[in-house]
Order: sequence, then structure tokens, then C-alpha cells
Amino acid sequence: MKISTAHRDALARIASTLGVATLDEALGDVIFLYESMRAVEQLSAQEIAEWRREAHEWAEAGPEVSDR
Repeated sequence: MKISTAHRDALARIASTLGVATLDEALGDVIFLYESMRAVEQLSAQEIAEWRREAHEWAEAGPEVSDR
């Protein structure tokens, strides 16, 4: 794969910010975020409202949870 120096450096900054060890992990996170935002774009206003209600309930339900 060819990648410009500027893009490689930007991905390295993202990796540092995310606290991941490799550029591959950072790229995986970027791809996940992109795909997640694309999925959110497909939601109706009603689905977004329900999602927000559920997120609020989860936030109130218990301790903070992290996958890292």
C-alpha cells in the first residue's frame, strides 16, 4: 500500500492520541469510526431519538465502561 508521508504522520498522531501501539490499530479505529458515522447517517429522526434515550439510560445505569 502506498501512503503519503503527510497521511502516515497524521495517522501516527491519531495512534498517539488513541493510545494504540501501531498504525494498523489506528487505521482500524479510523475505519470503525467512519463506518459508525455512515451507519448513524442512515438513521431516521425517530431512531436517533430512541438511541439517545437508551444512551441516557445506560449513562445513568452504572459505572463507566471502556474497551481499552
